[in-house]
Amino acid sequence: MSKLTELVSKGVRLIVAEAPDAHADRPSAPAEREIPADAFDQPPDKPVTTSAVPADVTDFAAVYEEAGIQLPPHGYGIDKAGEMLQSKRLASMGREVKAAAVLAALEAASVPIRDVIKDAVLRDQSLDAFEAAKQREVQELRQKAETRIVAIKEEIDAFLREKNAEIESLKNGSEAAQKALLDLQVRKRREEDRLQDLVSHFIEGSDNPITTQATAKPPASSGKPDPA
Repeated sequence: MSKLTELVSKGVRLIVAEAPDAHADRPSAPAEREIPADAFDQPPDKPVTTSAVPADVTDFAAVYEEAGIQLPPHGYGIDKAGEMLQSKRLASMGREVKAAAVLAALEAASVPIRDVIKDAVLRDQSLDAFEAAKQREVQELRQKAETRIVAIKEEIDAFLREKNAEIESLKNGSEAAQKALLDLQVRKRREEDRLQDLVSHFIEGSDNPITTQATAKPPASSGKPDPA
């Protein structure tokens, strides 16, 4: 079961800390302390199965745009919350105080924190889909290369020199694509770690919906020995 599936099945609890209120005399609605499971049960508007974005992309904004991810009408997403958390005014404050200050600012702007977290979840989903699309591209490229290599090796000796050169070119292309995928996975993990860290300001530990390499569960073992 993926981290997102676990989230959908039980919802999340927010980390709430008290912060000084400059307008304590003004009544306010109670802050949301728990988000129901169905709040995040929505896939991206444009599910990605094949991607036109290259694997060596350095700015994931193109990935998010391809997946149709847009900020809510109020303009507050996870990156905006990140900017608020990193502001100079909050720099010297503790983690919980920062979270409380941002939650208070969002409440004052009538922005539900669930919208901010949902933005992070959608971005995480788009990164997973992008990686899967690039994985398929690499597999297809490798299969085509291997098939062509076998065909070349079966050709007559007269063309051996020319075909060996083509074999080398195909291998290089496959290896370059594999390297681009590995580089993507490193950047993806860093981005997911960043998203998880931002979301962790508002959600208790195990309820964090952002998946990272550290939180992903290994595939279940079939219990059958590998064939000799």
